Amino acid sequence: MRVLEAESRKVDPALENIKGIAKSLHQILGEKSEIIIHNLKEPESSVIFIAGELTDRDLGAPVTDLVLRTIKHNSDPADLLNYRIETADGRIFKSSTIFIRDDQQQVVGCLCVNYDITELLMAKNILGNFTALTKKETNNSSSQSENFAKNVDEVLTNLIEQAKAQVDKPIPFLTKEDKLKIIEYLEQRGAFTITKSVDIVAEDLKVSKYTIYNYLKEIKAAD
Repeated sequence: MRVLEAESRKVDPALENIKGIAKSLHQILGEKSEIIIHNLKEPESSVIFIAGELTDRDLGAPVTDLVLRTIKHNSDPADLLNYRIETADGRIFKSSTIFIRDDQQQVVGCLCVNYDITELLMAKNILGNFTALTKKETNNSSSQSENFAKNVDEVLTNLIEQAKAQVDKPIPFLTKEDKLKIIEYLEQRGAFTITKSVDIVAEDLKVSKYTIYNYLKEIKAAD
């Protein structure tokens, strides 16, 4: 069982207190599970505890895009429970994100549970085909988009690519309206809470960082 924890990093006591629960949870769920604790005060290197290795992340990996956009739009977010994640290599996870609060009820981190249900779904399909009559089951489980990045640059790169896909044009042919659409997409998903994100986005869009700041002002003024 792989268990990693950043013992030298100072974090909120609420996060320290949850580590024992995280270890026990991984022992209960077994090798098909992964338990991660994020320190949301440092989103660029938020991972402070890992039990398991489903997503191949390490200590100091950044917060996921799903968590980033959730806390961007809600200072008191509800827990995200039992959502489906499909990884780049085709595995299916049943995942939950539980937000951790300090003594003042401020969100300081989150406990993320991933469970690989790929083989269980395969078994379900086999059994379903074998026992099927005429009535088909409907799948009511929710699905979320979440990328498990190994560093903060990867998080931002993924968000930028998603944003550019909204306009689907080469950079030299982007109009101001196209660029505003890209910036608004990124802003809504919390991309600009990442350190040096303005510089990176500006370089990608071939504009100055001051242009990005002006676009952000226009977007906020329109709201």
